[in-house]
Amino acid sequence: MKSTVFATILLKILWTQGTLAIREGPRLLQEPPPVKTFPNEHGVTLSCVAAATPPPTITWVTADGAQAESVGSLRLVSGTHGNVTLTLLPFRPDQYRHDIHAATYRCLATNSVGTVTSRPVTVTAVVMQRFEVGVSDAAGVVGGPAVFTCDVPPTVSRHVTVTSWTVDGRTITSAPRPDGRHWVLPTGELVIQNITPTDAYTRVSCTASHAFDPTPRTSNVARVIVTGEPRLSRPQLLLRRDIARPWAREDILFPCIARGHPLPTVAWYKDDETHGRVSLSSGNTNGRVQVINGQLFISSLREEDKGHYLCIANNSAGTDSYRVDILVREHLSVTVEPSLQRVDLGRPTKLTCRVSGSPVNSVTWYKDGRPLPPLPRVTSYDKSLHITQISREDGGMYQCLAKNDEDSSQGAAQLDLGDSAPELEYRFISQTLQPGPSVSLKCIASGAPTPHVSWTLDGFPLPQHDRLVVGQYVGMGGSVVSHVNLTGVRSEDGGAYTCIAANRAGSVLHTARLNVYGPAYVRPMSIVTAVAGEQLFIACPAAGYPLEQITWTRDGRTLPVSVRQEVFQNGTLVVRSVQKTADAGEYTCTAQDKQGRTHSATATVQVLVPPTIIPFSFGESSEGERLRVVCSIRSGDAPLTITWLRDGVPLSQDPPSGLSTRLLDQYSSSLLLEHTRAHHSGNYTCKASNAARTATYSSTLIIKVPPSWLEAPRDTSITLGGTVHIPCHAQGFPTPKVSWRRTRENQPGQYTPILGSGMGVGVGVASNGSLLIIGARAEDEGQYLCEASNGVGGGLSALIKLTVNAPPRFDPGLQQKVSVRRGSRASLLCHAHGDPPITLIWQASHVHSLDNSVVHEVPGGVRGELVIPSVKMEDAGEYSCTASNAYGRDAYVITLIVQDVPGSPHGLRVSERGSRYLVVSWLPPATSHTSVDKYIVQYTQTTGSWGEGEEEVIAGNNHSARLAPLLPDTQYLVRLLAANHLGSSPHSEPLQVRTEGEAPSAAPMSVRADAVSSGSIRVLWEPPPPHTHHGDLLGYNLGVRRHDVVGEESYNFTVVGLGAGSTGLQEVITELSPWTQYTVVIRAYNTHGPGPLSQPEVVRTMEDVPSGPPIGVECSGGARGTSLIVRWAPPPPSALNGLLQGYRLTLTRLDDTTDKVEELTRVTNGREENVGGLRPWTNYTVSVAATTRAGAGVASQDLTCTTKEDIAGAPKGLRALQSGLSSALLSWLPPHPSTGLLLGYTLFHRPPLSRSTSEISLHAHDNSHTINHLSRGIHEFWMTARTRVGEGPPTTTVKLTIKDTVSPGISSVGGLVVATQGEDVRLACVTVGNPLSPLIWSLRGIQLQNNGRFRHEDNGALVIRGVQRGDRGNYTCSISAVRKHLYLHTSATYSLHVQVPPSAPSVHIADATSSSLTVAWTPGDTGGAAVRAWAVWWREALGGGSWHTRELGRTHTSYVITDLSCGAEYQVYVTARTHVGLSPPSRPLTARTSGSAPVAPPTRHVASVNSTGVWVWLGRWADGGCPITHFTLQTRSPSHSVWTTLASSLAPQEVYEVGGLRPGATFGLRLTAHNAAGATTTTFNANTASGAGLGAQPVGELGDAPPNHMHTDPRLLASAAASALALVLTVAAAVLCLRRRAAAGRGSHMSQEDQEAEENKTNLLHQRDAYYATVRKPQPVPATLERIPGTWEKATEYSEDIYPYATFQLGEGRSAQDDTATAKFQTFVFQDSRYGVTESHPPTSPSRPTPIKAHGRSRSHGRGVGGPRSESEEYDSLQSDTDTEHATSSRTESSIHLDSATLENHASLHLPLDPHLATLEGRADPLASHRSGGARNVHHNLIYHAPESSTSTEPSPICERKSFPRKAEINKIGRCGVLANRGLGKMVANIRGQTPTQETALSIPKKIPAAAVAVTIAAAPPPPPASAMGNPKASTDDGKYGFTRRITPPVGFSSGSHNELSEAECDLEIRNRNKEVAKAASGAILGHGRSQFRSYAAEKDNKDYSIKV
Repeated sequence: MKSTVFATILLKILWTQGTLAIREGPRLLQEPPPVKTFPNEHGVTLSCVAAATPPPTITWVTADGAQAESVGSLRLVSGTHGNVTLTLLPFRPDQYRHDIHAATYRCLATNSVGTVTSRPVTVTAVVMQRFEVGVSDAAGVVGGPAVFTCDVPPTVSRHVTVTSWTVDGRTITSAPRPDGRHWVLPTGELVIQNITPTDAYTRVSCTASHAFDPTPRTSNVARVIVTGEPRLSRPQLLLRRDIARPWAREDILFPCIARGHPLPTVAWYKDDETHGRVSLSSGNTNGRVQVINGQLFISSLREEDKGHYLCIANNSAGTDSYRVDILVREHLSVTVEPSLQRVDLGRPTKLTCRVSGSPVNSVTWYKDGRPLPPLPRVTSYDKSLHITQISREDGGMYQCLAKNDEDSSQGAAQLDLGDSAPELEYRFISQTLQPGPSVSLKCIASGAPTPHVSWTLDGFPLPQHDRLVVGQYVGMGGSVVSHVNLTGVRSEDGGAYTCIAANRAGSVLHTARLNVYGPAYVRPMSIVTAVAGEQLFIACPAAGYPLEQITWTRDGRTLPVSVRQEVFQNGTLVVRSVQKTADAGEYTCTAQDKQGRTHSATATVQVLVPPTIIPFSFGESSEGERLRVVCSIRSGDAPLTITWLRDGVPLSQDPPSGLSTRLLDQYSSSLLLEHTRAHHSGNYTCKASNAARTATYSSTLIIKVPPSWLEAPRDTSITLGGTVHIPCHAQGFPTPKVSWRRTRENQPGQYTPILGSGMGVGVGVASNGSLLIIGARAEDEGQYLCEASNGVGGGLSALIKLTVNAPPRFDPGLQQKVSVRRGSRASLLCHAHGDPPITLIWQASHVHSLDNSVVHEVPGGVRGELVIPSVKMEDAGEYSCTASNAYGRDAYVITLIVQDVPGSPHGLRVSERGSRYLVVSWLPPATSHTSVDKYIVQYTQTTGSWGEGEEEVIAGNNHSARLAPLLPDTQYLVRLLAANHLGSSPHSEPLQVRTEGEAPSAAPMSVRADAVSSGSIRVLWEPPPPHTHHGDLLGYNLGVRRHDVVGEESYNFTVVGLGAGSTGLQEVITELSPWTQYTVVIRAYNTHGPGPLSQPEVVRTMEDVPSGPPIGVECSGGARGTSLIVRWAPPPPSALNGLLQGYRLTLTRLDDTTDKVEELTRVTNGREENVGGLRPWTNYTVSVAATTRAGAGVASQDLTCTTKEDIAGAPKGLRALQSGLSSALLSWLPPHPSTGLLLGYTLFHRPPLSRSTSEISLHAHDNSHTINHLSRGIHEFWMTARTRVGEGPPTTTVKLTIKDTVSPGISSVGGLVVATQGEDVRLACVTVGNPLSPLIWSLRGIQLQNNGRFRHEDNGALVIRGVQRGDRGNYTCSISAVRKHLYLHTSATYSLHVQVPPSAPSVHIADATSSSLTVAWTPGDTGGAAVRAWAVWWREALGGGSWHTRELGRTHTSYVITDLSCGAEYQVYVTARTHVGLSPPSRPLTARTSGSAPVAPPTRHVASVNSTGVWVWLGRWADGGCPITHFTLQTRSPSHSVWTTLASSLAPQEVYEVGGLRPGATFGLRLTAHNAAGATTTTFNANTASGAGLGAQPVGELGDAPPNHMHTDPRLLASAAASALALVLTVAAAVLCLRRRAAAGRGSHMSQEDQEAEENKTNLLHQRDAYYATVRKPQPVPATLERIPGTWEKATEYSEDIYPYATFQLGEGRSAQDDTATAKFQTFVFQDSRYGVTESHPPTSPSRPTPIKAHGRSRSHGRGVGGPRSESEEYDSLQSDTDTEHATSSRTESSIHLDSATLENHASLHLPLDPHLATLEGRADPLASHRSGGARNVHHNLIYHAPESSTSTEPSPICERKSFPRKAEINKIGRCGVLANRGLGKMVANIRGQTPTQETALSIPKKIPAAAVAVTIAAAPPPPPASAMGNPKASTDDGKYGFTRRITPPVGFSSGSHNELSEAECDLEIRNRNKEVAKAASGAILGHGRSQFRSYAAEKDNKDYSIKV
């Protein structure tokens, strides 16, 4: 019974799971292309379509995995489910965003199976721009070619295609063959061949179109320049290609167009690995590779076409050649096999990536859209992925992504987890219960697929009633949780409960009993089915507990009654080998409990007999016979079902034709075949089923079939020596055997078997039965018989005839080379054999007519003769004799050699070079038909003559020679002659070559070393003697090692450049250990290696602070809690960094109630210190630092120590008030500060007129106490507090007089209350008195009323809700109308201190290196609590990324961020933390690590040139602080403006050689070096020397300006005239000013404005004196501003176009005092001190000059920034010799370059710039709106001339000497006055204004003399119109930008008005002369100016004249 129920449940589960829907992972139906380029005017749409079951969800992501969402009007993501598109919308050029329009995208398709990713698509937006094309004239010689090139601007050349050319009005398009004499190549060039004199009148132009703009653009008209009479010249190739990367199946053409005289012949060759160099004949026009008019054309490219192709142009004057490399690309395609697989858990699997196409650069595996991470179980090898053991997380989608530079493809595969049998993770237990409670039985099972859990009770289904509930659900981990809940359990619910978990992989069950106390009970049983012959199990469903016994009876008899029956103690009945008649019937189960109560139930057993099939068989059968078999059932209960299957498939589904089944009766079925056929063969199964079982029986049917032809052999013919395959295929069953025989000669009907296998030459039979003949011979001709038989029938045979045809073939014994003297008769013979008729034809590519040929027929063939009566030199060459007949053709080549004096060898080059030898090689003379007996190599030094040289004689069969001995590093000339018995050839072009140098043979001299700092050593040396250099020195290897390390290999060498001079070299070695001895050596090196080492120099670095803290720091409390004993051990010796001087001990106490920090520092020499004077029971933070003579080092980690307890202090504020007629209320505060754990108080009371006292012990938490039953009179009270140490001192005695009336008073003591912002505060105020007096709360004398936040409670307390910092202060509760009394307290005051989170610190960048940034900060408002820690946050600015953080101790004020990228931007901010909370982030900074673009060497050191090559010295470049990644080398001819790239990614190396150049050529080279910080380009001219040239010469600068005679330069004359005029006007103004001043001094009265100006001038003179107290003043000299260098081509140059950091030199002058004094400019940077660093972006104007180098550091486009400095630091920045503070020194800060958003572009992270700078107004630019569509940032440069002023011989630091207006000046007032409509004057005035709390630092580079100052300020948009300026409200800009228009000037300039507009150095006369101009301005403006004068004069007595610089 049990097994039957379980089987039924299992079948149901399997059936249910088998019908579940199949899941299909995502597959991409459409994915974006690898590359997509689009114009900004149209946008682009990328589609991603996928399908899956269930349907997928598609998302788009960027390269970093972030989801790509819609972005405003730039990017749109649309679509749903399986079709989502990403659209980049059209945009304006100013909307271009690199992260959107030049990005990489992918689409992801996801469903429940997994995720697949598309290949990445690189999107590039092309901003459309106007362009023009042009054509230059082309020169050509009559009879030769001319080549025209359509010149396209390089900015658009990638997208522009030449569509056609127009020649004299006729349009010609690109074609693979020429159109007459004109040919447009596929690459766009126009070739005109066979130039005639009339071509000089030909006019040509080109037409091109943009890929995204079909509008044609036509060039100018060019012409052919036809030169005069041709003269002998060697070939010159006009078009070259280095490398080609075409796609497979494309057509490609390579030009080889040469000019020269005579007209060169062109030949193409291919370098084949097997056959060497193979000629590509021009007559080969049948194949895909053709040579058309000398041009190589390959159609339908294949992979085998890749390789090296060589074009050689040759004439009698020489040769020229070029080589092109073809790399055939084929689009990538990827598949993953298997594409779908199901793997069981724990089993291994393998995925294979099949990649087609080339090249394949990388193969990457992905799982669910992400790169597959490395796992121990997962390995990838040879494009295969191996998973050793499948786990649950391995299911999903796998992809293989193959990529190269231009293409990518992906393939996907789905991996489903296989089946795993269920496992029970949780089982219920057996229980015994009393009736009544609820019971829950639970099973948890897991498996794959998810199992189904069912329940039984004693083998039967669970009973159905409302008290039993079965539940089941699937948990988070995929496990099934099933439970049975029983409510109000009863005795009949007891029994064996079983949970069964099953899936198609198996099942598992668990059984446990539930026993419920109660009487015996047997549940009813249903009909039980048993199968005859098997076992029957019936479990008695008995309940009740405890049970005495369970019995089974049948027909009144107790079982068992036979050996087949057995009853177990648990009540289970087992019947073995069940019999239908004997065992069917009713069985009764009776259960009896301990009390003898019984209960019974009966089960009816039904026995079923399974079917049994009588065996049957088919026997042997042949095709066409009739066949019938019967399947009979011998036994089995009805009803029966009989079905037939064939090969496991029911016949009812797909019955074969001619086959039928018939049910004879209910016990038999027949299978009938009317006519058997071969397809009827198979395995047939009869299946019989009834309710008990299913029985099957199978038999195999085999049908024999006689042979029949699939492909019969036929008569065949074959060419002699060829290969033929004659098929002979037959079918039948069994498979026929095929054999071949051959008819014996002259014996018809007689055959000889063919036994060969067909694997070699001859006749044989292949494995498939075909006759295979390889290398057919004449004797193979005849008849062949093919036979096929399989034993069925008579078999098959076929007789065929094989005919062997003989094509022409030449006699190999003929002469292949014929040599004759020039002028003699030549006879060339060829003899061909083959089947007639044979035709002979003589051909030669170099001879046009071959008339003297004779053909004779001879036995077996023909004989041909070609006669040349008088041989000429041009007759030499190859002659082809071609024989052809109906069966083929053959050619025989005879070489005619005309003997003469050999031609000149060519291609002389150096194949090997040493320091004392040269190996030269050459190509033989182009006229190869002339023999060469020997070669004569001549060589001499370039300084000598050929007569003084040497020569080597080399055999004629050798083409190389070794020249030795030579001198190292010496220039030689080498030339070559060829000779034979007839004479010698002319010598070749001389080759100029230099021997290799050798490593230097001597060490540097005068080496010495000294310590510079604790981490650096300076080494000085002199170069080795010049004669020991053996080549140009490239630098030095400076080696250093610790002195205690022995061995030359232990040196750490660094490369040092040559420096500026040849002597006095030095280098500083950094990053050394402090106080350490080092050994220093140095050696020189050149390109050939290093020389010997110098003698070691030993030097010790200076001391430094210890780098490690003391160890083992511990502390303990001292006596009475007022001291701590601290012990420690010294730091490790390696961390001392010097001589240990002692230790610095620091103790810090933090109080959470205040921001005060108590710090105690002790200096000691010992290792233990007893620190006294501390507070008891207090936490102290202890740190110890070791000290050397350099200072204190790293402190140990903070250690918290607690002092011991002490006796308690006295309670505070004891008050005693009468609270009743006989009671008193006492109040107090706890002792402060706390000295220990407070245990309680003792209150002392002395009644009136008594000497005894009473004591009352109170709890430590009490702060008030009421004493009752007091008598009238004066009572005395005092109290003490106690700790665990003891009782403390008493309080002051308080007296209270108990009277008949209770006077009003306040008992509350008040005191300090510390609260955190936002919490509720309750201030108690307890009053006494009868009656009670009104209570008043007041704050700062103002009475507080009930409102939303302040509430008065009934008990007098004041509640402040959500306390804010503004609520702090003294709160007083008081009662009024009370007579004051000495002992009466009528008020209580609380001091409320509100603590808030700290404010953001002020942060700036103090230093920057190539890999680190030093962040420094100053704390802001701490919020009333001490700072506990600082946190520094940083991340890369480009692309965002995750933030990194470092938490530091409270004492830190700076931090060095290390391990940063060179030249990269980072975002930095700092937060503070107190016990209250975190501060907001500081103002974020964007800082860049140091490191500039590479630095080019001097032009003469960039490259060297000889006659045939250029050596580019890449190793001489400086990396600028960031390693050089690669170089780009380009070239161009002087007549072209377009650069051609020679190498785009040159790896850094010492030298790069460009060879194969033509001597005497001139060309330009452009070399660009790239590193992480940028790129640097240098351009130079190169001139290859002619044959008579001398040595390798350095190159020159490209485009050197022609000599300019200064006296004839009109621009210089105009500048001089203007300068002279300015000088005259200046002198005149000065004289007039002095005269007016003298007159004004004699006058008795001065106007108010004049007095103010005079006082202003006096104040500024004081300021100037204070200023120059710290500045070294140069002698005053006259100066004029020179023209800006590099701007000669511009008509006008303005100061706004000068780069803010540019430093120029004024015109030099001489004075009597100092003939060498010069005036220079300096750059001052303005900054508001309230913001640590101001940030800005560089201007975007295209007219901005590029940054310049200053002081060895690269300046970026952004302004330099300086932070606040101390006064000494500011003095130090002005020509001081030392820096006082590294973190803020001008030397470091002036070299830090920070970039930030401009005022118009504020990101969320970047805070705005100093708002005061934003209000500076600039002059309106009439072109600004057209250029940018809005306001333009104008950068004003205010040039202050230091050495002189107009009215004083003393230098003035701030008078504006020169202003550079843009285009026009309006409303200009005075020479040094105000520009009314310009922010310039206001800025000058605002520098005077200064509030006491503001400070601004002006940063000056340390090494620039303070001779002049340039202040650069970014101005806001132009001012408002004049109409608005007339209104005072309209004229002000306050609030225009959300802040007051004001800038913060430097400290000490003035404490007066902020709007002072005058200059003290300006003459009063000039000011008066301009009054009329001032009156013309707006009244508001002039009034504004006058008020500024008055306010400045009113505070002139302040005497604050200090200037911080």
